[in-house]
Amino acid sequence: MAKNKLFWFLLAFSFGFSLSPLSAAVPVKTEVFGTASDGTTLHWDVYTPTGVGPWPAVLVIHGGNFYGGGPSSSPALTNCAQDLAAAGYIAFAIEYRLAPPGSLAGQVSAGRFPDQTNDVKLAVRAARRDSRSNQKVGAVGGSAGGYHVAFVATTGTAGDDRIDVGVSLSGAYDLSDFSANANLAGFTANVLNYVGVTVTNTTALRAASPAWLTSASTAPLFLVNTVGDPMPYVQLPDMMTHFDAAGSAKYQAETLSGSAHSFDNWSPVKAQALTFLANGFAGISPPLPLPPPNSGNASQKLLNVSSRAKIGTGDNALVGGFILTGTTDKRIVLRAIGPSLGQFGVPGVLADPLLQLFDSAGTLIESNDNRLVIPGLPNPLLPTGTAEAFLTGVFPPGGYTAVLSGVGSGTGNALFELYDLDAANSSVSNISTRGDIAASSDAVIGGFIVGGANPTGVIVRGLGPSLGAFGVSQPLPDPYLELHDSNGTLLASNDNWRSTQEQQIIATRLQPPNDKESAIVATLPPGNYTALMRDARFSTGVGLFEVYNLDLP
Repeated sequence: MAKNKLFWFLLAFSFGFSLSPLSAAVPVKTEVFGTASDGTTLHWDVYTPTGVGPWPAVLVIHGGNFYGGGPSSSPALTNCAQDLAAAGYIAFAIEYRLAPPGSLAGQVSAGRFPDQTNDVKLAVRAARRDSRSNQKVGAVGGSAGGYHVAFVATTGTAGDDRIDVGVSLSGAYDLSDFSANANLAGFTANVLNYVGVTVTNTTALRAASPAWLTSASTAPLFLVNTVGDPMPYVQLPDMMTHFDAAGSAKYQAETLSGSAHSFDNWSPVKAQALTFLANGFAGISPPLPLPPPNSGNASQKLLNVSSRAKIGTGDNALVGGFILTGTTDKRIVLRAIGPSLGQFGVPGVLADPLLQLFDSAGTLIESNDNRLVIPGLPNPLLPTGTAEAFLTGVFPPGGYTAVLSGVGSGTGNALFELYDLDAANSSVSNISTRGDIAASSDAVIGGFIVGGANPTGVIVRGLGPSLGAFGVSQPLPDPYLELHDSNGTLLASNDNWRSTQEQQIIATRLQPPNDKESAIVATLPPGNYTALMRDARFSTGVGLFEVYNLDLP
């Protein structure tokens, strides 16, 4: 027996073979998969699993701003293709015609929309008919490739040129959305170059947009972005919102921390993506991504927090901060309500609210001026006024800041709201609102909902004098707080925090920095609550209203 072992060892050594398992072997070869309409020959790199086929096929679609890149354009893309082959899929890393200034060898056409999507559809057909595949075809793409994945999931014919399941990493979905974002300039230039139109041609841009082509028959999609993604983050909630409008639950979305892009996001989500692909091929729909708001399934949660204040200009805009704790993403909705407050008797409303969302580094993630009008959107949280603002997204744990201001330096009363749409997943641990109390009769009015079946401990704070250390030029001199239940009954009030509950407040380690500031500690059963913050002497200035959940680990 020892002699046989020695023989095989010497044989392996002499030929440079490894004695490690062969399951990771992924032979690669380049093949022609078709000819484009202008005669361009199109190739793919083939990553073949070990064992006996046929296998499900997965297209791997490169990015490159629609005008560059190729089937082996990055090590991360190659790693993705190798991972797919190791998982039992035959992976085809495809090329497609490129928009100016790029081109493939022999390319005659401009390579603009719809040339590229036609080439991807050609690849879907080729993979489906390839003898090595079992006629099931999925796709994984990054950046422009993520766009192509979404496009061949929302268009075409099932069983032919529409994929069965897809994963989009940093994809573009609504080519007509030029909302303010830190990475807007590059996105705008590349999109307009790809479609070949000007920014005012909304019809043509939406005709090329997967979001506007989504229907109940769209193939299941796993959508992945990072908070600081070079692809404007708003593209992710754009696609989610259109999925919701189509009444389709066949998607999942995840936002990663950091600023990675395209296939660099593959490794962190590989396990989830492979599971999503397997379930998609098996016809298993992903879990419902949009649970009913305020379902009350989780205990000790802040499910909704809102603040109403007079919106001024500059430093007197309403600034709302919130913290998401836990280890997983959370879907939230942010709203800025102005015109529709008039029907509730609120005078001097803000005519056109603008809502902007920033991460903890101060980078603009997402913004909205007028909420998107999508016929049939079954979302009870959509503002009734089209001039009002609506943001949604899936966000990783961390601190975020929302700024509510008026378009064109407009002023007036407005309402800022945060809704937790996934009460069983992570937690909203803190919400704060900085507002301007510009007149003696003004106040910041904060509302919050405690969910679940168990009472929740909270501390409500009203800050003013200590804000001066953070550059606020006219802080509220002497904040005063009141806490009311849903019937309007006064539960507690406080002027200076040491005057009542001093030891309880100190025990939370959240005591206000200045003795003139206010705080209330309470254990509240599930229900709706309202807090009012004004100056104890009816002075004016900028104050900060905060609610902390004390029962989170």
